[in-house]
Amino acid sequence: MLDPEQRLLRSRSSGEPLHLTPKPFEALLILVKRRGEVVDKATLMQAIWPNVVVEENNLNQVISAIRKALGESATGHRFIHTVPGRGYRFVAPVTLRTEPAVMTAAPGSLSSEPAETRSPVPIARPTRHFPVFRIAFVVVLALTALAALWLVLRIVDEEPASSATTAVPEADAVQQTLLEKASVADRLRLAILPFENLSEDPANAFFTDGLHEEILSTLARMAPGLEVISRTTMMSYRLKPKPVHEVVTDLAATHVIAGTVRRAKDTVRLTLQLVDAHSDRLLWSQNYDRTLRSTLTLQSDVAAEVAAQLSVQLAGGTQDPGSPTVNPEAYDLYLKALVGRQYLSPFVPIERYREIEDLLTRAIAIDPSFASAYARRATLRGVMFAFNYDVSEAHLRRTREDVDAALRLAPEEPMALAAEAQYLSWIERELPRALNGYEAAEAARLEDSMSLAGKSALLLRMRRIDEAGRLNQRLMALDPGNPFIIGHVAATLALSRRPAEGLRMLERGLELFPDNPSLLLSRGQLVFIFTGRLDEWRTALDRADLETIPAALIEQCFSLLRLEHRYVELQELLDEFPEPTMRIIAGQAATALFGVGDRPIAEYRGWTALLVDDAEAAARHRRAVLDFVKHAQDMPRSSWYLRLLEASASVLLGEHGRAIAHAREAVDMMPISRDALTGAQVAYGAAVVYSWSGAQDDAVDVLEELVGGPAWITRDPLFAIPLAGNARYQELAARFEAQMQASGL
Repeated sequence: MLDPEQRLLRSRSSGEPLHLTPKPFEALLILVKRRGEVVDKATLMQAIWPNVVVEENNLNQVISAIRKALGESATGHRFIHTVPGRGYRFVAPVTLRTEPAVMTAAPGSLSSEPAETRSPVPIARPTRHFPVFRIAFVVVLALTALAALWLVLRIVDEEPASSATTAVPEADAVQQTLLEKASVADRLRLAILPFENLSEDPANAFFTDGLHEEILSTLARMAPGLEVISRTTMMSYRLKPKPVHEVVTDLAATHVIAGTVRRAKDTVRLTLQLVDAHSDRLLWSQNYDRTLRSTLTLQSDVAAEVAAQLSVQLAGGTQDPGSPTVNPEAYDLYLKALVGRQYLSPFVPIERYREIEDLLTRAIAIDPSFASAYARRATLRGVMFAFNYDVSEAHLRRTREDVDAALRLAPEEPMALAAEAQYLSWIERELPRALNGYEAAEAARLEDSMSLAGKSALLLRMRRIDEAGRLNQRLMALDPGNPFIIGHVAATLALSRRPAEGLRMLERGLELFPDNPSLLLSRGQLVFIFTGRLDEWRTALDRADLETIPAALIEQCFSLLRLEHRYVELQELLDEFPEPTMRIIAGQAATALFGVGDRPIAEYRGWTALLVDDAEAAARHRRAVLDFVKHAQDMPRSSWYLRLLEASASVLLGEHGRAIAHAREAVDMMPISRDALTGAQVAYGAAVVYSWSGAQDDAVDVLEELVGGPAWITRDPLFAIPLAGNARYQELAARFEAQMQASGL
């Protein structure tokens, strides 16, 4: 007879909906009961997760799951409206029944009302002159400069001769490629559903999720004949339940594993079932009863059992790779860090990163031989550098020490090798060595999709776009439900001058994640770059769904309001900003300034003053920019950035010869040949300086190289104003405008 855990698992292998969590239903019930009222986020979170501390991102995912189930599109919310800064309001008509009624839902739907009878509700849009928005991205351990790709340079024409010429896969072909892979008889593809936490203490949810990730990662590494779908994709089915047969169809899986975890004091029970995805036949079921200490080797034991059931040979034969640590307390801290990192993004306060860093530091203090903890902390610290949280030399020294410790303790551990590759890529900017590092990690069976996306970004930075396209095809097979991967593939398609295919990829992502701000912003910016239209970009900002972040607000508004020629509103916004500097949020609003730290608000103010022809105000702001540069001279890795700031400051004062000299120096320090993404950003900034300093032919020479993002060149007043009388620029702009008219987007 099956015990309760096995009965639960058995139901998960049937064709019934996967009700992995009741949270969406609870949230919907609260909103419907209070129809028309604004239900604040704190109230919803307390009602859904009583006595449990959770991140606001959990609520956002619940709301997104409800919207998807109700059939709301990416461009309209007929049922639930977001009230910025407060909460949510259910706005559709509600009929109160006095007789008992049972709410039933078809798979993938939370509504008992037929879709054709639902009443549409007008979309409420903010009426402020500049967008108040809130943004959350998937944590980018790989650090791909997604939005920065929109500066797009002439990569295709200038690829090294050794690069292959295979085309980037078309967006419409990605799913077909995935299905074709799965149709190969000897290709096994495993989907490990999120484990159910059956522990009495809900605080043990971290252990359940962490164990799921460890088992999935270990299987992917140890079983080279088995394609294991990445955790990001699998976790999406926790909040968006589907019948197993739909999961199998979505992912082209040949086998499915479902599991439950029950932890009580110092004991753990893990129950697993392996099901043939096509025949719905239970192949294997196993209970693992362990103490916390013996749980440390559980992932390798499970990997061996599953491989045996599927007749897959393990990498290295039957050799046990051993436990990542010998201490259960250190392992707990490590699992908490693994789960907590999914809530990180380039937009959260630095304190969130410090919390994860502290968990790993405490784990290492307990077990100084914990190689995986060193590797994860090195990766985290690399993220903090690239996203400009901490660019100090002391921070970089600690990052290098973590990399060295991980490699000393586990020289063949793929995540340790990937951590070093990331360090070389983003901190040292030694791109060829970094590529060798990623290839070594892959040889050691690196299967982490975000680390592999780091390699894809590296290939783009090296102008090896065809190789990046082939790797992206693999990433889409490995992690098809990861919105970051979808956005990265779309950006690569746009970078290879295939914007229509990039747009289709983003639309496919928005079908899965209708409220994902990253995909919405990327779509809006792609449409602008290749058509000149700004409406979708502004709509994406207005729809953003998390806490307003001043730095992101400034960067986005400086771009958008400038492009809309709303300079007075831009000045007012900048004048209200309370701090003299802001952290640059690299990777958004076409900003590829990774690892440089802060930006003086005076630079934004100075350029805005020039746009309204106020030379006196521009000169006043110049001093603040130079003061910033003076106090930032201890940043040798970003000297090119400081030279670019000095060039801007010289323009503000009208010192044109000095401005041109500083801009050329910056380009020499960070050429496109060294790093295509950051080099394009520096070239763009230099072109602005040349345009305002009388070196117009130099400016047009640069703009002719930045041929992939036409609207930035033709519509940006930083070029259009000073180059208005330049015949070469007018000819270039006319050609780009014709391209935009013919884009078909």
